Amino acid sequence: MFTLVTDRNKYFRVKRGQSAEEVQRVLKTPVNGAVFAGRIVEVCEEELVEYSALVGDTYRTVALKFGADEERLKAINAFKPVYPTCKLFVPSK
Repeated sequence: MFTLVTDRNKYFRVKRGQSAEEVQRVLKTPVNGAVFAGRIVEVCEEELVEYSALVGDTYRTVALKFGADEERLKAINAFKPVYPTCKLFVPSK
């Protein structure tokens, strides 16, 4: 028999009635895929800032604004399309 030991600060269990938007807002971490009660969400270790995209924004322009790596920015946000008012998570400095 073995015991699974995890760092509790790294994971969050979604509770009944919580939405993806609520979890993202509170934890400041992207939630990719379906959100349902009992799902375990990995909390991002680095400090992230939520950014609302503007007209004409792309991953490249957002990366330049924040001095972040474009490919890392895409990976954090699960390569979702960028459109005005969409929420992106950007590493803070």
